[in-house]
Amino acid sequence: MLEEIKSLPPLPISVVRIQEICMSNDTDIDELSRVIEHDPMLSANILKSVNSPLYGMSKEISSVHQAVMLFGISMIRGFAAASAIKKSIIIDLSSYSVTIDDLTKVSALQTALAREWYRNVDKSMLPLLQSSAFLMELGKLVASLKIISSGNLADFISDIAEGKSVEETERKYLESSSYEIAAIMFEHWNFEPALIDALREITDPSTQNPYSRALRAITQAVNFQEIFSEQSLSAALATIEEFGLNKDAFEEAVLTVKAAQKE
Repeated sequence: MLEEIKSLPPLPISVVRIQEICMSNDTDIDELSRVIEHDPMLSANILKSVNSPLYGMSKEISSVHQAVMLFGISMIRGFAAASAIKKSIIIDLSSYSVTIDDLTKVSALQTALAREWYRNVDKSMLPLLQSSAFLMELGKLVASLKIISSGNLADFISDIAEGKSVEETERKYLESSSYEIAAIMFEHWNFEPALIDALREITDPSTQNPYSRALRAITQAVNFQEIFSEQSLSAALATIEEFGLNKDAFEEAVLTVKAAQKE
């Protein structure tokens, strides 16, 4: 798995520059906006993302600068990175019986849930939590290709169809969860340690990382197999209770995101 990740192409110069700006102690929002605007395709993808009904904007966001001001630099960096990664990696998600559109939908729902939940719990956690939520499923891009190339596609699909969890099946064939793979990917691309740690510990039931704990509940509520189903919400609520997270704010966030889905 490490060899596959080491062979991933570098991110585009524009995304590398965005990353540098975001990690600077003296972040310049105007400079960040200019870097994004210099890449028309990236600008269009970011504006499309931020105008999703899931994020509850009352008016259309028409400029990159406005998007940065409303969503924050970390979230915009997440949109930019995800857009670039989807272009630079061969995409075949048949291992998970989904398409890239399905992954994009799930990622957007997970991010919206993170946003609605923690805006009423701890706003200081939102920048890292939202960007982690938007990027965490991208490990499945590399995981799926590895499963296919190793000749395990049919067995992988069969195991999941028989009721085994995705995480359990990933560990059987990859010896890692796709979230751990995502952590290694973003370490390869020099993302900040806090994001890498948050992703790496999502599937660790004993994690003390507050971001990983929240992300674990979010991935249980919304995933490729189930989106806000009775079973998936029950699993998420069990995790919330176990970790002592804010249940009332979570349930309210679920209602808000489900309502936005219908728009």
